[in-house]
Amino acid sequence: SCVATKFLKVDVTATLSKRSDYGSPKAKTDFDAYESITPTDGGLELVTADTGGTTYSLAKYTTIDVLIVKNTDPTNYVTVAFQNAAASAQSQKITFGKTGVFTDVLASSAPVLTANSAAVECEVFVAGT
Repeated sequence: SCVATKFLKVDVTATLSKRSDYGSPKAKTDFDAYESITPTDGGLELVTADTGGTTYSLAKYTTIDVLIVKNTDPTNYVTVAFQNAAASAQSQKITFGKTGVFTDVLASSAPVLTANSAAVECEVFVAGT
């Protein structure tokens, strides 16, 4: 699927509080490191990560601006393995309900999403050229 525009902005806000409702925060900040991304293609897909690993193809891209993987499972974690732009193997564990944001991904590699003990449904967003 293709994005309708050629601009992408990812907003990240961090809030530190002693309260579970995040009231009276001790610290709050916004990160705008991804504002200058101008992909020509992108998409969001639901991907089932199996315990044996599920390969996610990036074949249509020359470069990856951002790869975002959200683990939607309520109890199980998923590991995302990929190569960075220097062709070095990388691996990140994403616990249940959490999201991983990756900006150094080699487009010619294919990330592998591996569920820990049972299949995990993930939301995978990619933007690139």
